[in-house]
Amino acid sequence: MNELEIETLQTPLSNLARVLYCLYLRPQLVGNKTVILVNNQAVLALVNNKKTVISMGRQISALFKELHKAGLIEVDPSTDFSKSLHNNKIRLPLSALPQSLENPQFHSQHKSMRLDWRPVQSIFEDLCQLVGLIEKTYSADELGEYIAYWLGRIDTQCTEYQWTQKLVIHLKQRRQRLPLSEQKTKAGHQYVTPSAGIVFDDNVKQLINQYKDQG
Repeated sequence: MNELEIETLQTPLSNLARVLYCLYLRPQLVGNKTVILVNNQAVLALVNNKKTVISMGRQISALFKELHKAGLIEVDPSTDFSKSLHNNKIRLPLSALPQSLENPQFHSQHKSMRLDWRPVQSIFEDLCQLVGLIEKTYSADELGEYIAYWLGRIDTQCTEYQWTQKLVIHLKQRRQRLPLSEQKTKAGHQYVTPSAGIVFDDNVKQLINQYKDQG
């Protein structure tokens, strides 16, 4: 597994979901294989190795839903996690990093966090795409919160890639929680800033229609 997968697996997930990814899904990606066909019986045999932990297809689907929410798997948009996913196709988007993220200069030097740190934009955008971060931007507050946290941990040294990777995962987790502002709207599992535009209330709409009728 690569660094991005490992970092994402350390986010809030149940241990069973981690087992499902590490011991069932990931080992199946051999050669040029990119798609995995879910076999519920194989999952049950793995998870219930010594004692019965889960017994229903919907319980397995709930574990896949955790992995999907974390960005570790991709499924068909029409997938219903309340039903069994047996024979459904699953992809692991974080398993193969784009060549742009394999540039040696992004992985060579380990440094502590600094006050003026900013993510490499190309890495940031590629990682946002990989983990499914809808809004590929960050506010001054979001960046400041992240930098402040790591400035207090001077023993932690990371490469430019690793610092940016941690930021992207931090942003995704942050946006999956309740929004800090009413000026946020929910898109899937994340809260995002709506696109700028003019919003008319009902009174304004009535005035517009009144004058339009008089024209």
